Amino acid sequence: MKRMTLILLLIALFAFPSAALADVAPPINPPGSNPEPGNEGTRVRMVSENVLISVNADTAPGSLGSARVTASFNMRNLGASEESMAVRFPLSANDGRFAYPEIADLSIKVDGKQVSYRRANYPDVRYQNEDVPWAEFDVTFPVNQDVGIDVAYTLSGSGYAPYTAFYYILATGAGWNDTIGSADVTLRLPYPASPQNIILNTQIGWAETTPGGSIQGNEMHWHFENFEPGPYDVVENMEFALVAPSAWQTVLNEQNNVSKSPNDGEAWGRLAKAYKEIFFMSKAYRTDAGGEELYKLSVDAYEKCLALLPKDAQWHAGFADLLANRAYWDSFMGSPTSDTYRALNEIQTALELAPNDPIVKEIAQNISYMFPDGMKQNGTGYDFPWLVQTPTPLPPTPTIVPVYDPAVVAGTYQSDLLTLANNKRTQLTLTLGTDHSATLESKGEDNQVVESSGTWQDYGDGSIHVSVEDPNNRQTQFAFSLQENNLQATEYPAFYGEAGVSMDRVGTATSTPEPQQPTPSPDQPTPTPVPSSKPSSPFCGSAALAPLMIVLWWKGKRQRS
Repeated sequence: MKRMTLILLLIALFAFPSAALADVAPPINPPGSNPEPGNEGTRVRMVSENVLISVNADTAPGSLGSARVTASFNMRNLGASEESMAVRFPLSANDGRFAYPEIADLSIKVDGKQVSYRRANYPDVRYQNEDVPWAEFDVTFPVNQDVGIDVAYTLSGSGYAPYTAFYYILATGAGWNDTIGSADVTLRLPYPASPQNIILNTQIGWAETTPGGSIQGNEMHWHFENFEPGPYDVVENMEFALVAPSAWQTVLNEQNNVSKSPNDGEAWGRLAKAYKEIFFMSKAYRTDAGGEELYKLSVDAYEKCLALLPKDAQWHAGFADLLANRAYWDSFMGSPTSDTYRALNEIQTALELAPNDPIVKEIAQNISYMFPDGMKQNGTGYDFPWLVQTPTPLPPTPTIVPVYDPAVVAGTYQSDLLTLANNKRTQLTLTLGTDHSATLESKGEDNQVVESSGTWQDYGDGSIHVSVEDPNNRQTQFAFSLQENNLQATEYPAFYGEAGVSMDRVGTATSTPEPQQPTPSPDQPTPTPVPSSKPSSPFCGSAALAPLMIVLWWKGKRQRS
């Protein structure tokens, strides 16, 4: 009846994307599950269910943790005759690598009385082409009477530390008659729950927390009513993506340490590192709100650590590691960020304090891989051209009479496809308003659009200066010369390639007159035109951003920093 739908949705549930560590999905332990009827045409309905996944406080280093599941089901026979059947419950599943782990400590009660079960083979809930062990137990359902089924068992976490995941399959309940009347699912942690330790709105590679839950105290709750588990209803199956309890307990321990000893710089450093290790993922970083909070907390803890231990090279290097890794991903499709320069400053300080420290040297090498134009090896040391030659900031509020009428400049300008320094291609669309507003849209070949907004200014030097910022607070600056209906960039980030940036006005427009130098007032000097040339900024003409060296710079296990 519903078998084919169940097969398809379970296959979809466990088809993990390539974002997992090293692009390989981890072995997955058996999920929790609703009981399944033995009769396909049953008239017994699952009126309600209440499921509690209680995560255990496992503090073993690197552990993925475990959870005790207790689930209660209220069943009602809506038919005209009594039904007796063998209800079944999955015990095992293929972990994706042809091993068959089982759930542990299964206990089953019917109407409050403990019942025994027998093992029987039925198709794997994930891979229907093979049989695995199920628990099977006999239940009689009188007409129009409620029968309670209670199950309890232990699940093991799945994934890669410092993250873990638990799963619960609602779809096995789809075989009962009609819809499921209501379902209450609760995830309980052994400490206060928060968006920092429950990963929301972000795929960790092998799991993504089911949306729609609410956090209260140590718990997160979901409630569903009158639904048929499946891809076209409110929910298919439940997933819970978490920071592994062992990793979060490290955070709690270090929070307690700095609370007791607020002047202990080492404690602040350890706390900063603990935050950092659960902020970064195998590729990039957590983009959820809780992840952003962790980043800010890590920065704050490093700052407190270094205020107390300003001569500690390893903590300077550890701070540089945090800033550089974040900046690498933030600047991958744009210009280096403020964190980039701060990371270079921190690692430069660390090298000055302890040039031969192995941890400092390792982190320095990793950062030089990420920003080869900003940190260059020179013999046994490094040069920092971006710290010596930082981008020239835009001029202050102009005191020179503007050259252009804003109504003449205003309009939409568009480039051809530009080949970026990382060999990807994008098309830029720049909209300039008469109110000096500016919007820059970057559209890649994959149709992904990044929109930045800011302002444009006319400083009386014959150039149009544009400064915009994207949703991730990355700033990009241009200077254009305006000729007829064309904007030609004289200053621009090097990421847009050596060919330069040229943009033509979109639509029909009258020709733009050549700018005329304004007549200086008696107390103003005559403005000197700026020559049209590329800037000396390290952004322009530099090599492409560093290749993806994540495995090299993220695998290193450091005891400190």
